This record gives sequence, structure tokens and C-alpha cells, in this order.
Amino acid sequence: MEPFEVIARYQNKPPVPLDRICADLGLRISYVNLGSDVAGQIIRDGRSHSGYSIFINSTQHPNRQRFTLAHEIAHFALHRDLIESGIIDDTMYRSSLSDVYEVQANKMAADILMPIRLVKKQRDLLGGDAGALARVFQVSQASMQIRLDGLRA
Repeated sequence: MEPFEVIARYQNKPPVPLDRICADLGLRISYVNLGSDVAGQIIRDGRSHSGYSIFINSTQHPNRQRFTLAHEIAHFALHRDLIESGIIDDTMYRSSLSDVYEVQANKMAADILMPIRLVKKQRDLLGGDAGALARVFQVSQASMQIRLDGLRA
């Protein structure tokens, strides 16, 4: 099954279960201390069903870890043909890939975590409170505010 189909299957209610998406995609996830400069990494790995493993910095806030995991899932869905020895994303989500690929991965990460259809539905239920919506989607309030601002444009 295509990664986009797997992701869509789990976007029916918040928070989107990233661990289940990874399981269905055959991605192995490890939470480890990657130091203060690295948020996450995706590498080719023969030990996982898909041939790829994701490492998430265990020292960061859980919401940050969720965004990083969604970002690495996006790299898998969009750029896995470009992943050789691994993509290491620093805390600003920059890697050895071009900025274009990082922007694509960031946008898709937001789309995975906060699908527009679902955000609109929850916004209508919760009255548009960015903090409440952030808690429901398990994302940062800043990320949710950016998503809400984008809905108004």
C-alpha cells in the first residue's frame, strides 16, 4: 500500500496515531538521545520491514517528537529514493538534502498531524481556541496557530 493511503487511513480523528502509521509502513522507530542539535533521522536499515528506520530525539518535548516523527514519515513518503546512508534533521529541520525537500517534508508533516478537514471539524467544535486544538492534536500551540491562520487565507 502506498504511504499516502496508509497515512490517510489514520487521519479520521485526532491525535493522528503516528506509531500505527509507522507500523503499517514497516518503519522501525527508536527514541534515543541524539544530542542537542539533532531532532531526528531516517536511515536505510535492513532490520525493518520497509528497509528504513527512524530515530527520534528522546530528550525533546513530546509534541516536538511527534512533529519530528511526522517529518521523517514525510521523508519516507516523498524522498525515500534519495535516502542513502540517512537523512539527519537538525533542530531547525535542515539536512543534507536541499531546502526544497525540507520544506516539502515540513509541509507534509503538518498535513499528517493536522489534516485540514479534521482541524476545521475540531475548530467548529472547540470554537477556534488554538491552545485547546493543539492539546487535542498533540502539537505545539504555535504550529496549530499557523495551521489556523492558513485556513483563513
